[in-house]
Amino acid sequence: MPDAKIEDFSKEISLKEDLIEEELIDEDEQDIKKEEAVALYSRSMAFSISYGLVSPFVSFIALTMGATAGILAWIQAIANLLRQFLDPIFGRLSDISRRRIPFIVVSTVTWILPYAFLFWVKSPLYIILIVAAVNILMSLGNPAWIALQNELFPARVRGKLTGRVTWFGSFGSMIATLFTGIVLTYAFEDIDYQQTILIPVALGLIISILAVIPFRKIEEPLLRVGATIEKETQPLRENLKEVFRNKPFRKFVILYSVFGIFWTFSWPLFSIKQVNILHANPVQIAILEIVFSVTSLLFILLGAKVADKVGRTKLVFLNRACLFLFPLLYIFATEVWHLYLVHFLVSSLFSFGFAGVNAYILDLVPKKNSGLYIGVLSMATGICYFIGTLLGGYFVEILLNWYSLEVSLTIALAFVSGIRFLLSFMFLSLKEVKQFSNKK
Repeated sequence: MPDAKIEDFSKEISLKEDLIEEELIDEDEQDIKKEEAVALYSRSMAFSISYGLVSPFVSFIALTMGATAGILAWIQAIANLLRQFLDPIFGRLSDISRRRIPFIVVSTVTWILPYAFLFWVKSPLYIILIVAAVNILMSLGNPAWIALQNELFPARVRGKLTGRVTWFGSFGSMIATLFTGIVLTYAFEDIDYQQTILIPVALGLIISILAVIPFRKIEEPLLRVGATIEKETQPLRENLKEVFRNKPFRKFVILYSVFGIFWTFSWPLFSIKQVNILHANPVQIAILEIVFSVTSLLFILLGAKVADKVGRTKLVFLNRACLFLFPLLYIFATEVWHLYLVHFLVSSLFSFGFAGVNAYILDLVPKKNSGLYIGVLSMATGICYFIGTLLGGYFVEILLNWYSLEVSLTIALAFVSGIRFLLSFMFLSLKEVKQFSNKK
């Protein structure tokens, strides 16, 4: 955390007591129940499979329709905003109802359905509306999904378990991209993704339905016999005041959100470099996605073990600091295979630190209002992601008034690389929330 204390001293004592109580309860429990693990890992993998069947190629479909950098930026910006903007509302509802599973199930099954309309669209402008609907449905389950993990995962193995959830997600993403980007392309040669989009949407829906079945065996943690967490009765205003009085959480939200502007600034730039400059085909784009998944499978569990043994903050810094290399190395790529090396190098570092980020967030969040806490973080970052993506797309369009596309892209990538590098040092000010036995 950014700060070792909370502004209100009583809140600080309460948070520490919650952590101590959690450690005592889980002293002899190093993992979660089998049925809980099956539900979480299957949902994580199924969601990634469904997402990987369609989402990586939305920008590709838009570009083939003639989308400009501005339109591409709007598509990605709307996705960034609406995937998280409504999270405080949905998180608050899950806190009040003391139920996470219904939100997770409904979101998991429905979010992919609007993608079916990609089959009929004739203009990239309509893709913006489709992406908006998709991400609102995703947002429905986001805070409940993280809150459920917060309630199920023992504090001292939180890094390991969040790492496992992400590992299964990466495995699912690799399977999906292999199928959509490589198998279908070689089976049908020059496949038209728009005309075949209903196939991956249908597969994703079936997989999602199967994945949520294990949740029938899980009892809501906040409704279990002996649960000590009281039902939320405070007004929303008081809850929000409590969230913002938590100085460590507040500082993390600010740092993470500000960095997020320049994280997403380069997202439309990467797609332009891949498709318009290097002329990457769907198979090559799929390989880029697979490289990211492979690095996650190789390094995220290792990073998770480190997070539980020595702490989260060093990994949080590594996760943020390595990201300046992505836009920097993209500048020097002249062949698509160069991007394979870039993705492997940077994704390896990013994946190693990612479990530390997730575990650190859960360390900050009290269980009683975890849905609202996660929602506030998501909304703040979603707004910044929205701003960053639009800035990136329109920055290139402005530069095009004086320079070629390639020169404009190079200037934009160099700019965002430098800003990322400087901002990453803010995360060195974070301090741990809990103690680690191997930390000196």
